[in-house]
Amino acid sequence: MNWNFGDLLDMTAANVPPERPALIQGDKVITWDEFDTRTNRLARSMLAAGLKTGSRVAIMARNTPEFIEIAAAAFKARLTHVNINYRYTTAEIAHVLADCSASGLFYQAEFADTVETLFDELSDLSFGVKIGGVNDTYEELVSRGDGSPLNIQRSPDDGYLLYTGGTTGKPKGVMWRSADARKVQLEAPTIKHIATNLEEHGEFVAKNSHPGRCIPACPLMHGAGLNSAMAELLGGGTAILLPSVRFSAEELWDEVERTQATRVLIVGDAFARPMVQALKDHSGRWNLSSLKVMSSAGLMWSSEIKHALIEAMPQVTLIDILGASEASGFGYAITTVDHATPTGFFEPGKNTVLIEVETDRVLAEDEVGKGWLARREPFAAGYYGDPEKTASVYRSIDGVKYAIPGDMAARNSDGRIQLLGRDNMCINTGGEKVFVEEVEESLKRAPGIVDAMVVGVPDDKWGSKVVALVQVNEKFDEKTVNLRVSEDLAAYKLPKAIVLLESVPRHASGKGDYRLAKLIAENH
Repeated sequence: MNWNFGDLLDMTAANVPPERPALIQGDKVITWDEFDTRTNRLARSMLAAGLKTGSRVAIMARNTPEFIEIAAAAFKARLTHVNINYRYTTAEIAHVLADCSASGLFYQAEFADTVETLFDELSDLSFGVKIGGVNDTYEELVSRGDGSPLNIQRSPDDGYLLYTGGTTGKPKGVMWRSADARKVQLEAPTIKHIATNLEEHGEFVAKNSHPGRCIPACPLMHGAGLNSAMAELLGGGTAILLPSVRFSAEELWDEVERTQATRVLIVGDAFARPMVQALKDHSGRWNLSSLKVMSSAGLMWSSEIKHALIEAMPQVTLIDILGASEASGFGYAITTVDHATPTGFFEPGKNTVLIEVETDRVLAEDEVGKGWLARREPFAAGYYGDPEKTASVYRSIDGVKYAIPGDMAARNSDGRIQLLGRDNMCINTGGEKVFVEEVEESLKRAPGIVDAMVVGVPDDKWGSKVVALVQVNEKFDEKTVNLRVSEDLAAYKLPKAIVLLESVPRHASGKGDYRLAKLIAENH
């Protein structure tokens, strides 16, 4: 089935109880009937403003119901929504908008000063909508006009642009077709029912009296957050957004209990550690029996933290997702009360392969070895406006097309995949390769380490040396840490220096800001 998110949203809305909540944030509840009507009105307003099929519409907003509504309306109108990092400067936003020739920009009122000059500077940018504040134009668009389904012919090629900054260089827009994005969604191990056509999807939604309620705790502006919310909505469920701008573990647990959330999405230990601490500090405060699944993407999720969560909530299944902006579903690490996968290891997805670096040979499915982590289709269609970069990541080998984002991995004799790390994040020290993720994982398991990042800095003797930036607690002792890490790693991988910080530099998503980390390490 070649899915289209606009068609799926229409079919879901036609079969879900209209009074069921679609979006919740604090005291604000938008029912499915309201969500459908508002997004249909917004879709019509964008088309009436002259936006054409495929026109790029950027969203610069925090985790708000409007973010999800805009994305849904874009799908319905056959427009391409584009994520904007709300931490970007005016120049960085201008780069993304110019790079994709964006025609529209939705922005929260708090970012008005940052973007107001762009409408004069960028010739393609003709449609601007302010969300909230004085002269809120957004609410006008969703409150009036025809709220019925658009009844237009859509295509599986309709999709969205996911801009990813990576660790170096300017942001690149990854092009995702609806058809491919939906197929990857349906590969998730939690999916029990896969419809073969739209009508069957509608029947499933109508019969599903207890759909999921998902809290994406990470920013919607990153792919995993919005994808998780959209997946729940497509099943007729509810997306729940935390009320506060800054992440609070106590608030998250409050909202899980209050809204009876069934699933939470986080980004590794950066979120999970304070969540565990809150459970320890306030034992017995929350009834979390509704929660069934907690998933993480994009950052290490250590075994001891997983075990602490399972001890507090034995009914929960923890799923560590191995993916990238360019392709997802490379692997899953599942932890339950009676099953655990070691940190850094994953059960490979059904389309995952390893490709030898030197020969481009695809390793057999049961072959032990190292290579590029790759997967067969479905995956993203490439990088917007960058055929050279597209050709380097999406390659055909022996007539089969693969996505090869740049991670290295090893397959062990038990069939599990061990993530080694990004080749462009590899530190060459004394002629030896050190993958930063491997060192970070070991450091985070050491007593006294709350969080850690690892970078390479120039060194006269070694070419580059390994430096660790760490956040610590009262149990920290550098000698003990070095001894613990030396149990995991060869001597050449050990940090030559450890820099103590109040917090390591991370983006809003929880992913490391390695450019800033390297500057801090070099200055130190």
